[in-house]
Amino acid sequence: MVKSILLRSSPKLAAKARLKFDKVRGKHLLLLPERVVILNETAASILTLCDGSQTVSSMSEKLRASLLKDAEAKGNDVKPDLNTIKEDISEFLQEMVEQGWVVISTNETVDYKEQ
Repeated sequence: MVKSILLRSSPKLAAKARLKFDKVRGKHLLLLPERVVILNETAASILTLCDGSQTVSSMSEKLRASLLKDAEAKGNDVKPDLNTIKEDISEFLQEMVEQGWVVISTNETVDYKEQ
């Protein structure tokens, strides 16, 4: 199944979901009724931006800027591709929507795999 990014959508955590950093374990958590999901750094970075005020495109640009900054600090010349980041975030958010952990209002859809 081809996943598409919601170009002008503004994803936000579902009302039942809450992000928390567990200082004891040093892990990011997604707290849900009767469930706790341990997040990796990337998932936590994306979900932190899901506040309902940012579009998927702006989230992708912010994450790319962060990746570029990290790469420069490590002396790495590799530049992350914005379309790849958008595609990856789209796929992740689609899964989160299917789980009911993120809600998205849709204004326009663009399929990045076919561009």
